[in-house]
Amino acid sequence: MSHHRPRARRIITRVQAAVVLAGLTALTILALAASVGAVRSAPAPQRPAPVSTVDDDAIATAYNDGWTEGQDDLMATDCANQVHIAAKDEDPLAAAYNKGWVEGQDHLVQSGACEPENMHAGAVAAPLECEHNDAPNDVFRLCLTVAERPGGADAIAALPQEPGTPQWTNALRALDNRLRNAA
Repeated sequence: MSHHRPRARRIITRVQAAVVLAGLTALTILALAASVGAVRSAPAPQRPAPVSTVDDDAIATAYNDGWTEGQDDLMATDCANQVHIAAKDEDPLAAAYNKGWVEGQDHLVQSGACEPENMHAGAVAAPLECEHNDAPNDVFRLCLTVAERPGGADAIAALPQEPGTPQWTNALRALDNRLRNAA
C-alpha cells in the first residue's frame, strides 16, 4: 500500500496544479474582459462646439445660394426630384445653404412654376436694378431670386437706395427676408 500513496499524491498534486492554473486562466480572462468592456463603455470624447464667427451677410449669401441652386436643380429635373428635408449640419453656412435649398424648391412648387402649363415658360427677366448693380455676383443672383418671387420685381424697383451701393444690398437682403417669410 505504501507504493500507492506516492502515486495518489502525485495525482492530487497534478489535479491541484491544474485547478490553480485553470483558476488563474479564468481570472486573467475575466480581467481582460472587464478592461475591454470598460473601454467600450467609455463615452467618446466630445469635440467642442465650433465658435461661430460667421456674420449675417455670409449666412444670407449661403441661404440664397442654396435657394437658387435648389431651384435650378429642381427645374433641371422638370420638378421630379424635390428635396423635402434639409440635411442637418453643425456648420452655420452649410445649414443655411441646405435650408435655402429646400425652401427654394418649396417656393418654386408653391408658386405654381412646376405645374405642367408653366414648365419651360422662360426665365424672369432681370430688373434693370439687378443688371446695373456693381455688386458681386452673389448679390446679382439674390436680386434675380427676389425678382422671381411674387411682387419681387416691383419691390426691387421701389427700393429708394442707389443700386450697387452697400445700402441697396442691405435693403435687397431685407426685402428678400420679408418676401421669403411672407410666402
